Amino acid sequence: MNREQAFETLSELDDRFIAEAIRYAPGDASKPPERIVQMKKRKILAIALAAALILALGAAAYALSGIPRSTGTHLMPKEADYESLAALEKVEKDVGYPVTAPAAFSNGYAFDGLHVVGQAVYGESNEVLHEYYGVSVTYAKPDAQKLYLDVNPILQLEGGHAAPAPNEERMIGGVTVGLSRDHYKFVPPDYEKTEDDLAREAAGHYYISFGADGIEERDMAFADFEIDGVNYTLMDMYASEDSFDTLAQMAKEILEAAKK
Repeated sequence: MNREQAFETLSELDDRFIAEAIRYAPGDASKPPERIVQMKKRKILAIALAAALILALGAAAYALSGIPRSTGTHLMPKEADYESLAALEKVEKDVGYPVTAPAAFSNGYAFDGLHVVGQAVYGESNEVLHEYYGVSVTYAKPDAQKLYLDVNPILQLEGGHAAPAPNEERMIGGVTVGLSRDHYKFVPPDYEKTEDDLAREAAGHYYISFGADGIEERDMAFADFEIDGVNYTLMDMYASEDSFDTLAQMAKEILEAAKK
């Protein structure tokens, strides 16, 4: 799917952009494909869904066999928050696929919480066509920004739009890891795009999110890869020159853990 179709709003986030969570509004699927969400309070879910929606499974409107469809969050009975990886076996049973989530990484980041969230494929009339669960894991390190891991099943959907190619690809343990650095511009609802905005959007890796109180810009970095039919996305919301190396090393450790 297309990252340009992921969000119209990431509104009312705090200065870390993690105080609010995203609840998809399927009724808005017919609006211009920019980034369409509604906000609800749940800190971990906010970042987890941001990662998934930006890269793979978000509130993206697309056509499947000629039928307009979209994906987004969907309330489901097994949604839950967990404070320990001791619950991982239960999580895997609930979501229906294996999840590799290390307790800690060699760079000092350690598990800080896990959230199971419901997702759905919506039809033209916003009816639910397919339900599934996503898993979002938060990793923390003293005196550092949190990093996030989002895990989702790979949907076999035809007719979607390909996401922009990653800025870089690295082969790690026989698996292709795509590394992307995207620029986000958070703007008020009445913001009008400039010619520069339009040109940068067309070039890719540049996104405008409507709904903020003012204008704020930042870069975010992602590492995207697959393990046994499951998509993994690592995200750094405050990208730096070291982000690709950091995320690639963490991806390497996840891939190694998955083989054990």
